[in-house]
Amino acid sequence: MTTSPFPILRQVALGTADFAGDGDRLRELFGLAPGYTDPMLEDVGMADETLPVGDVAYLELVAPLNEKAPINGWLAKVGGTAGYCASIQVSDLTPHLAAAEAAGVRIAVDLDVHGKRIIQFHPGDMGLLLELDEIPDPQAWHWDDVDFETPAEPLIGDVVGIDVATADPVARAELWAAVLGVELDEWDDVPLVRLGERTVRFVKDDVARLSAIDVVATPAGQGLPDEIDFGQVTFRVQHA
Repeated sequence: MTTSPFPILRQVALGTADFAGDGDRLRELFGLAPGYTDPMLEDVGMADETLPVGDVAYLELVAPLNEKAPINGWLAKVGGTAGYCASIQVSDLTPHLAAAEAAGVRIAVDLDVHGKRIIQFHPGDMGLLLELDEIPDPQAWHWDDVDFETPAEPLIGDVVGIDVATADPVARAELWAAVLGVELDEWDDVPLVRLGERTVRFVKDDVARLSAIDVVATPAGQGLPDEIDFGQVTFRVQHA
């Protein structure tokens, strides 16, 4: 029996009001090279930089370009830099859209991006901006044709999990499990869903956001601390 690799947690975005400062800090913190700026986001009033982390995962920074950008209200609500969006790759959007409709989840965005259909679900329903990207090839992603600069000595090599902060962790986890078509699980009384080798945990907090990101240290990054606070999000570093 063949196990499907989908869904795949591919990209995690942090929202910030200090685009240049947080970008410099993130690259320096983890030994990452300058990333890619997606010109499509300028059309919605947002700056962005996407940074590869190993061969599969990406970190992204997004920020408002003007006072009218919708992300301004979110930044004020969460109190500064925090986890903003999780992008998850699926082979076919159809069952996920049906599950979302059945659960009453609203669609915020339905677009063709780089020839691929993406759906973003309303953060008021999912606890953050949850994006599903329909890309049937599990080895492919949006940025495959981008010639990224190779970092000299990266300190992290993968992104393997996130925490979703929410007032009702169990209910939120049940909703994610239904929409993503995966089983609800738990570990140490924390509800979670497993996306292959990656994990989404649901933790209690009054401020809804992506509150933690699990990264894997490379051999060069074994000296990184176990936890690193970055605004309102915590990086948890897994060491060999």
